[in-house]
Amino acid sequence: MYKPSAAGMQHVILCGGSGTRLWPLSNRQTPKQLLSLFNGHSLLQLTYLRNREACESVLAIAGAAQADLISQQLLSAGATLRCIAEPAGRNTAAAIALAAFASDPGTVLLITPSDHLIGTPDLYNETISAARALAEAGHIVTIGLRPAYPETGYGYIHHNGNEVLRFVEKPGPAAAAEMLQSGDYLWNSGIFCCKAEVILDELKLHAPDIYNAASKAAAALLRTGSISAAAMMAIPSTSIDYAVMEKSARVKVVPSAMQWSDVGSYEALSEALTEHYAYSNQQAVFIESDPKNSMVIGKDKLVALVGVDNMVVVDTPGALLIMQKGKGQNIKQLHNWVSENRPELL
Repeated sequence: MYKPSAAGMQHVILCGGSGTRLWPLSNRQTPKQLLSLFNGHSLLQLTYLRNREACESVLAIAGAAQADLISQQLLSAGATLRCIAEPAGRNTAAAIALAAFASDPGTVLLITPSDHLIGTPDLYNETISAARALAEAGHIVTIGLRPAYPETGYGYIHHNGNEVLRFVEKPGPAAAAEMLQSGDYLWNSGIFCCKAEVILDELKLHAPDIYNAASKAAAALLRTGSISAAAMMAIPSTSIDYAVMEKSARVKVVPSAMQWSDVGSYEALSEALTEHYAYSNQQAVFIESDPKNSMVIGKDKLVALVGVDNMVVVDTPGALLIMQKGKGQNIKQLHNWVSENRPELL
């Protein structure tokens, strides 16, 4: 039988996401959060390790295709965990609802993506501690990051201290520049903290269709240990931001200056490996090139760069990517082409 967690703080790791902007390194079988690039650890394992002291238990929400590998990686990192295998992905509101139904009502849930990188552990721990205090007082807490540049690919939070004034979804360049200049906006990190009973109350109030369908799926999970595809598909596919965060009066934000990356591009991956993990590939050689400005990932053959700079080279059994840094936004377009013309490479 699948038993709810005991009270305390439970780490809920959302393990979805395909990492399309890191193709061909990341694919459906091994998405970016499972790649062991960071001193032998994956982003998933690093996510568990930085939260293990604060949380009494771990619950992973994973797609059925990756559930076994995710469990193996977490177990190898020392976790004692439970894992909910979703037969179909239905976005973050469904995943969080299932986690809440599978937890004791008084449990504080620390809900994090599995594929983010945090470079300042002390600041991170302070941020999570502040979020937990607000969550224990009955709030739904989101972590807001002080923006470093006018990014158009992130959501923003207009705030006054811990008060959330409004959410802004992926602004255009001019609006992003204005928000950065104002100093009143934060990047929405996708990290949440709340009691299980609180998020369920707010789902029931603001998204009853998700609440009701997830309740049925969770009942089957607790009864049989699994969720059928039909029960999962019955849950509307909506983000937790749209379902609850933008509507609830119980939302607070904890601003943080912690160093954070969603490792959402090869440029971000290269920066993370260079600055924090001293990644080196013994199968790469640079002649009249600067290895600090280029990144080579591959292990099956020697990769030589002669007289070129600012490059990303990714050599995998199925595909070879050669990209100039700064062009990472075009990988999504490439991924779409591969999906239509060479889907077996995904």
